[in-house]
Amino acid sequence: MINFIFATIVALFQLNSAQMNALHHPILFFSTDNGATWKNGSAGLPDSVQIGLGAIAVSKNTMAVSLKRYGIYLFNTTTPKWVSMPTDARIINANPAALAFYNNAIYAGTQYAGVFASRDKKTWIPLNKGLTNLTIRRFAEINNRLYACTNNGLYAFDELHQQWRLEYGDSAMQVNGAAFYNNSIYIATNKGVFCSRNGKWSLVLRNKSLHNISADGSTIYAMTYNELFTSQDGGFTWISSQKGLPPTLYTFNVIASGGEVFAGQWDGLYRKDGNEWKRYGTGLPANFALTNMKVYDGGMVVGGAASSNVK
Repeated sequence: MINFIFATIVALFQLNSAQMNALHHPILFFSTDNGATWKNGSAGLPDSVQIGLGAIAVSKNTMAVSLKRYGIYLFNTTTPKWVSMPTDARIINANPAALAFYNNAIYAGTQYAGVFASRDKKTWIPLNKGLTNLTIRRFAEINNRLYACTNNGLYAFDELHQQWRLEYGDSAMQVNGAAFYNNSIYIATNKGVFCSRNGKWSLVLRNKSLHNISADGSTIYAMTYNELFTSQDGGFTWISSQKGLPPTLYTFNVIASGGEVFAGQWDGLYRKDGNEWKRYGTGLPANFALTNMKVYDGGMVVGGAASSNVK
């Protein structure tokens, strides 16, 4: 099914110039050659939209995007265009901020009203039992379990009892991302990087406030608000990996695809080249902040906006 999506994205690339010019304010771009070239993938979206952090979700058979003021849109592989999904007004009014597919349902996280879920892509139910903070910053699926990053810790979803359980955190811990590396969970917080080893949590990167965190098979990427750090020993030691990136801007996302590593920055896409980063790819607008990045079966999708419009 993903190959079918991939083929329809190629078809989207073949829209004629008149159709492409009709796509105002593009916020989504597709690449079918591992980031070398990009094409506008915003067909079907409203003319003027904003995308929140963590607001692109990918499953085995579709993609979805969460838009401020408009709600959830699903990618139609036949057209191919984005199509509005019925979205509960409570989600829209609470500022949709995060999105995830999990066990045949779609989960929407909001800034003010917690989590909502839909199995039929029509009706939504609130799922906030167990949460003590309703600001959802990101979702992460780790070992077939859904996690929510909130303003007072990391929560794991107990699907059987339909409730959230606090994994780690406190009332002053803002969790902005979670990653899995070498059988351990790592979280990016306003107090540094914390790691869970054998069920015990410990601080592994001190005196830093983090925007996000990710990991591939060999490296953890800690995205602080002024510098990118990496660790290849599980967080015991960290080194700066900022060379080639803008010196005063933070990295939104780091992802691995096709044997390469990419960073989404305020001014575009960067690819890891040895010990430094280099600008990469053509077709993205100038000064386009890549606030969202996803990969799937050889394809990539990124979302964002002109850096002056990112909040």
